[in-house]
Amino acid sequence: MKDWDEREKDLYNEPKEELKIIVRADLARAFRRCVWMEVNETGLSPYEVQNLLIEELLKNRGC
Repeated sequence: MKDWDEREKDLYNEPKEELKIIVRADLARAFRRCVWMEVNETGLSPYEVQNLLIEELLKNRGC
């Protein structure tokens, strides 16, 4: 397993794109809360957690 410094270096080298979605305020708060809970539980960065959540959503929807 890569340590944090190696993972962070990899993250900065990846191409990134901002995704802006418009959702209800309660969904936005829930998403942010979910991200921070995962960050605190796993030690991953918010960027990593957001990517994992989106990947999971897309896989579950068969996209």
